[in-house]
Amino acid sequence: MKETGFSRVSKNLIIAQIEKELNERPAFFITQYAGVSAGSLDKLRVKLRGANSRYLVIKNSLGRKALGRGKFSSLAESMTGACGIAFSSGDPVLSSKILVDFSKENEGFKVQSGFIDGAVIGVDQVKVLANLPSREALIASVVRGVAAPLSRFVGVLSGTVRRIVTVLDAIAKKKGSA
Repeated sequence: MKETGFSRVSKNLIIAQIEKELNERPAFFITQYAGVSAGSLDKLRVKLRGANSRYLVIKNSLGRKALGRGKFSSLAESMTGACGIAFSSGDPVLSSKILVDFSKENEGFKVQSGFIDGAVIGVDQVKVLANLPSREALIASVVRGVAAPLSRFVGVLSGTVRRIVTVLDAIAKKKGSA
């Protein structure tokens, strides 16, 4: 008799691995990839790896079991059709940007939902997240915002010191000529 599918032990190991990824990563995104070639998914994996993320194609029943056991049970119904999960260890904005851009290039690829810092987000919120600047860009803009007034203040102080030196120099020249 021919066996099909995974054994119970294999299924339990896969579920445990998915649960481990869900609990260790601060963010993840559930996607559908119907009609997307394996080569295209490999290109997506390479891009995500650069963003400190990982993409796994998951059997729906195993994904639902892994999601249903923990705090992610509300996301279990998102597992329909050909599904995958992008786990993000780095900047979730960058991961969402890669996924949304990939969905624009590949018609069958869709971001279903996500989970970031304890909150479930829908597809619209993932798109908003993808349009945000990266964490580094936000930090740079804050630093520029803080540095600009300080540099202006330094300019004002140096101008005042320059005027005092000019006045003292003029007084010294006047006393030296008299």
